[in-house]
Formats: sequence, C-alpha cells, structure tokens
Amino acid sequence: MTHNLVSSALLWTAACLALATPAAAQSAPSTVTGQCDMALNGSKLAIPTYPAATQKRLDENIAIARSALAIAPDREDHYIWLGRHLDYAGRVCEAVEAFNAGLAKFPDSYKLYRFRARDLTRARQFEAALADYETALRLMGDSPDIFEIDGLPNKLHLTISTYRGNIVYYHAQTSFATGDYLTLILGMATALDLSFPFARDDMHVPTAYWSYLALRKMGRHDEARALIAAVPDGLNLIENDIYYDAVKVMQKKIKPEALASTKDSTIKFAIAMEYRFDGNERKAQQIFQEILAENPQGHWPTEVELAAPDRKTGW
Repeated sequence: MTHNLVSSALLWTAACLALATPAAAQSAPSTVTGQCDMALNGSKLAIPTYPAATQKRLDENIAIARSALAIAPDREDHYIWLGRHLDYAGRVCEAVEAFNAGLAKFPDSYKLYRFRARDLTRARQFEAALADYETALRLMGDSPDIFEIDGLPNKLHLTISTYRGNIVYYHAQTSFATGDYLTLILGMATALDLSFPFARDDMHVPTAYWSYLALRKMGRHDEARALIAAVPDGLNLIENDIYYDAVKVMQKKIKPEALASTKDSTIKFAIAMEYRFDGNERKAQQIFQEILAENPQGHWPTEVELAAPDRKTGW
C-alpha cells in the first residue's frame, strides 16, 4: 500500500463505528431473512457434493455441533461452531439460521455478527453483511484482539488471523460487491496494518489483490500497477499461495495460458479481470461463464461483475 493509503486507512475504523447501528436500536432477536440460495443471475445455488470421506467428516462435525448445542444452549461458542460447520458444508441458509439463533441469545456477540456476515455475503445479501461487520466492529470496541480459531487448518496448523483483522478484511472485500472501492482500499490497508508480523506476508497478498482490482475499477491504473508490482517475489506464505499466483497474473509474471487448466475461482477471476481491463471482453466473458459453470454455489465477485460492471458508490 502507498503511504497515503495506509495513513488514510487509520480513519476506516472510526468511520465504521459511526455507521454501525447501536445494539439498542436493533430489533430483538437479531435476525436476517430473505433469499440465501440464489445467485445474482437468478440461478439456484446447490449444496456442493464432496468425496465420501470428506462428506462423512462434514456430517459428523455438524452432528457433534448440534449435540453440543442441545446439551449446553447457553454457550456462545456452540452456536458459532454449528454455524461454521454448516458453512464448511456449503449449507449457507442453515448457517445463517444458526447464527440468527445465537444472536437471539447473545445479541452483543461480535463473533456471531462476524460469522453471520460472512454467510450473508455468500447469500448475496451484501448490504446486510456490511451492516453486520460494522456492528461486530462496534461491539468489539477497544477490547484486545484475539486469534480466530481455524475450522479448516492450514498446512502448518497455525492460526494466523484475528477477529478484528478478519472483520475489517471481509468488510473491505464485501465492499467490492457494492462498488464502494474506496472503502475497500482503506479497509484492506487497515487489515494489513492489523496483521501480526509472522502473518504479514500472507495478508499482503490478498489485500494487494483486492486493492488492485478496486483501483483499476476506479480508473486509477498507474496506482494499481504500482501497488501490485510492490508485492515481492519469495514471500514466506503459510496459506495464501493461490492468491499469490493470482497476483503474479496481475503482475504479468505468469501468463494466463500457463494456468489454463486451473479450476480455482480466485485465479480465474484475476485472469478474467485482466482480459476485461485490457479490452478483451469476449475472453473475459468466456472465463466468467466458466467460473460460474464450475461452482455449484456460484461466485459472487463474478456475478456482480456480470450484473453491474460499472457500479460505483461511496466516492
């Protein structure tokens, strides 16, 4: 990030606190309803199918979480883990319901708001998700940040992200859906600043990825190229290798043809956007359609690009 972006990012948290709705003004219990299984193009999102061993593990974890909640419904973490395990299985609607139930009992839980927001984004309820992230940040206040336990551990089984860092990062990422690119850029700079030194390389890559896209969408192409060029080679990554490959596509260090066989949506979206920025809309559209065809639960960044390529708000 440039110095000006990092300096401006210090204003991001205060802005979100001003936007967030006070808990006393919310209805109780706190619930969010509406569509949760439809893509922006109107197609129905399917629950993914997994290899038998994976499906067995997912089902067992959900069953265990349900049992734990039935035994001790007065524990905040039991609602969190039920919702998270449902999310891992692709059961987004049920995950939102689990977090709704938790928030009815724990209306001041920034953790429940954080996780519900992530599934609301996946449910294409972007404004509701942004509101949840803002409420989570306000409820967290100036309390000490803590590491967020991974439900899907990385290769080192090392937790690298925190609650505040994730709330800020995912709020910024979701702002891509609404075209609020300035909020995205400031949020990504803040998320990078919040990361711990040992995880800085891992956070550098996705924050650069999304900030580059936002700057290009804003027409600030030279700034975008400078920002992405500043991501160095040889980063010591724990879990963001996919984003690193996508960044190298943006840097023109990897040609799209070298990744022609990939099914990864993060990489393919970067390739499609590069074609779009270069004026090759036919090729961009082809890859966008491939992304959607390969994902039973769609891909919301692709969907918003197809539905509203010229969206912009907040600047």
